[in-house]
Amino acid sequence: MAEKGSYIIYGSNGVCRVTDIRSERQYGRQQTYYILTPVGNPGSVIYVPADNEALLSKMKQIVCPEEILAILSGLKDEEMPWETDNRLRAEQFDEVIARGDRRELLLMIRTLYLRRVRLTEQKKRLGTADENALKRAEKLINDEFSFALSISPEEVPAFIREQLLAG
Repeated sequence: MAEKGSYIIYGSNGVCRVTDIRSERQYGRQQTYYILTPVGNPGSVIYVPADNEALLSKMKQIVCPEEILAILSGLKDEEMPWETDNRLRAEQFDEVIARGDRRELLLMIRTLYLRRVRLTEQKKRLGTADENALKRAEKLINDEFSFALSISPEEVPAFIREQLLAG
């Protein structure tokens, strides 16, 4: 999977460096762990058991710039169906964020961007829960894209909007 010194995405923790892969005795048994340090929170340490498939599935390779452009290009004409029930929509967004699938996250971001534009034209705003879901999704994407594209996290939203909403 990942090698010591490499960078990966780990669930909602964003970009992490694999600082070590070692065997440790925890909870009365010897086990191999990936030791991760989140780039955005270097004081934190995450232990991922090497034999836990569910946790290992949260470890993903960072995308390259070409993959980013391909994903964004493929979403230009798509939008998620808008769930009118606020509670169900919040649950739907929480599930997308929990899965951490880049394409789904970007589709959700695009849908919320477009919804915001439509509401602004009506002199309305996105609801608080929708804004919060957008911020959470953007944070996950911004960390990875910033790292992959060698741009600041603050530049990523404009880059995404330009790619998703152009043309």
